[in-house]
Amino acid sequence: MRTLWIWFLALATTFGQGDSFPQAPAVNLPKPPPDAPERIEMTRVQIVLDRSGFRPGKIDGLGGEFTQRAADRYGQANGMPLGSRIDTSAIPQPYREYTIREDDLAWVGPQASSPAAQEKLKGLKYADLWEFVAERFHCDLGFLKELNPGVTTPEPGTVLRVPDVEEFRMEDVSVLEKQRREEEKARKAAEKAYKEWEAARQKAAQAPPPAPDAPPTATPAPPPPTPSPTPEPPNRKVVLLRKERILEVHEDGRLIASFPCTPGSARVPVPTGTWKVTGNVLLPYYRWDKSVLESGVRSENAFNLPPGPNSPVGIVWIAINRPSVGMHGTMWPDQIGRNESSGCIRLANWDAFLLSQLVTKGTPVEVPEIPADT
Repeated sequence: MRTLWIWFLALATTFGQGDSFPQAPAVNLPKPPPDAPERIEMTRVQIVLDRSGFRPGKIDGLGGEFTQRAADRYGQANGMPLGSRIDTSAIPQPYREYTIREDDLAWVGPQASSPAAQEKLKGLKYADLWEFVAERFHCDLGFLKELNPGVTTPEPGTVLRVPDVEEFRMEDVSVLEKQRREEEKARKAAEKAYKEWEAARQKAAQAPPPAPDAPPTATPAPPPPTPSPTPEPPNRKVVLLRKERILEVHEDGRLIASFPCTPGSARVPVPTGTWKVTGNVLLPYYRWDKSVLESGVRSENAFNLPPGPNSPVGIVWIAINRPSVGMHGTMWPDQIGRNESSGCIRLANWDAFLLSQLVTKGTPVEVPEIPADT
């Protein structure tokens, strides 16, 4: 059975970055190739974590602080003592093949650098198929190219070696967005029909009785179906640990998932307190407002950017009851946890999509204070 000690989750190129590791002098060691035993084993560990919902960040076969933090939470959720081994025996081969399809080109499109130019595009798509495949397999772009040294420019029919994770499919995002939109439209139509029927019924009930010789009135129309009540959501909450740059999801007091994130900035931090989810929109249009980004204050000088994976908010906007603050995807997954955002909680698109399926309107979002001694 292939296993790996949790404390070994940071390899030479990243050792000492995480809070759990002792600081060591900087060394410039060569990066092991993708088929080196230690790189293969680390990729297995990252795949186990990714599949379980304790996301390690971009898969690169190198580990590091977010792999360590995901492993800690995976062990906690599974009742494993600290320092226990992660069983990777279910991942005999960490890599598999993916053949690029003609349909994949639908998610690749022209790019623009300024918001004014982006506003004119039909969608904010991937720049190329390298970027498309890297996100589809939760993968570091450099690692993907290491896995495929003989490929210069992928095209339909190209076979690429990729990490064996559950695919992040833009097709699924599009289908779910359409389904949610149609369900909301049907719900509103049912509510409207029932309100109109109830108003007509009350009006008829208040009308004076007909004269004895009056012709019989028409049989009242049967009531429309009562709108189905919204199902009771799971008892979940989201907790943002700003110092660790981790977003946790709890259900009935149990930790069920975690994601690395970029939690605001020193200038525009995510506000502390207990908030709640007020919206959960897939493939959103994004109102780009320089004033909001710099100071959190809304202005009238803004651009309405079309949806797509390369939107500044990625493929989902999960709003909370705080103006201009939410949890969302990003066009820069390699910078998650290593850059700053404008008061929001930023995640890789593949992680943001999973999170959007774990939370509903009303889900609490806790942002505790960072302890003063840290």
